[in-house]
Amino acid sequence: MSEPLVGVIGATGTAGRAAVAALTDLTLWDAAGPPPRLRLGSRKREAADRLAGQAGHGAQAAQVDITDEASLRSFSQGCDVVLTCAGPSFVFGDRVARAVLSAGADFADVSGYDPVHARLSALDPPAFGRTAVLSAGIYPGLSTLLPRWLARQGFDKPTALTVHLGGLEAAPEGSAADLVLSLRDGAVWGSSGSGMAAWRDGRRADHVLRAVPDTELPFYPDRVSLQPFLSREAERLATDLGLVTLDWYNVFAGSQTRMAFTRMRTGQPATETELAEATQAVMRASMLDLSGREPYYLMVYRMDGLAGGVPVTRTAVLRTRDTYQVTGMVGALAVRTLLAGTLPPGAHYAGDALDPETAVAAARRLPAVGTLEVIEAGADFEAGTL
Repeated sequence: MSEPLVGVIGATGTAGRAAVAALTDLTLWDAAGPPPRLRLGSRKREAADRLAGQAGHGAQAAQVDITDEASLRSFSQGCDVVLTCAGPSFVFGDRVARAVLSAGADFADVSGYDPVHARLSALDPPAFGRTAVLSAGIYPGLSTLLPRWLARQGFDKPTALTVHLGGLEAAPEGSAADLVLSLRDGAVWGSSGSGMAAWRDGRRADHVLRAVPDTELPFYPDRVSLQPFLSREAERLATDLGLVTLDWYNVFAGSQTRMAFTRMRTGQPATETELAEATQAVMRASMLDLSGREPYYLMVYRMDGLAGGVPVTRTAVLRTRDTYQVTGMVGALAVRTLLAGTLPPGAHYAGDALDPETAVAAARRLPAVGTLEVIEAGADFEAGTL
């Protein structure tokens, strides 16, 4: 019996290459087995051919046009699972997912936010036996798998969580757009959530947090700015863990990015053109801030709760120099989970559906992850203690 066939759309992009590497690197996974056969899709056939040669294992190369539904269906025919790394879902919507599912394949997306989930659910994937995993990246995705894992590290019951995610990196389009949308309430373009909101006593509480323009944080080597944003992903996490409080902050370092956000605080983009312009401004600012520096991205989770009936505080810290490598790993884990058939048909979020233990174990083996550890105390340390 031949190995399953996995299609990767956007395979020659940075996230796509990272996903291909994770799919073929058996050292990341405890129960590896042989790697799947790969069909690598790109707008440019020559680039796909080169990547297929590098990937080995009989990988196929194919040209695919993400704007053409017939091209997407043709690419997906014969695949068991198709993973898309082609770009943020606020640009492409559910077009790719619909084409893949109609071709008879299961679907995974390193992006794919709430609106895509709603549209896919309306298509009723269980009716034709198909399964989709969305938001299979670092954020959203690993962003809630990590605290789910932390909650299993000796807690009887977690009660409170404070999250800081971000750092100094060249912001990709999807992340830049998310940061723009987090400035105001209701991220209507994609990563649905509420700026300045937090979780209090079992529900979202609006306007209870404030942005912090210039501060120091444990583990961060630079002064940073904090932007509160409670996403629907975070709300589901709080509900599942039974948290009383959850404060979630996007973190960015660098004066250029800080100034870009200061200029945007007067309102949220009202049109696709305004969103695109604001996103490009953040991307340019992040590149300027990164000039001559080493990139880093930190995920810091301070969790309070009870262990053995005693109040405890534990802090999980992940530091990486390459968020794309982490995103590729989560996308690959989504593919492996779909191939295993352990999820029921329907649309799922990676942060809710994937196994936290497997995700953390694989993240620890990534070359780009320098730190992933739990500290038996709050995050009241200097960055140099890691």
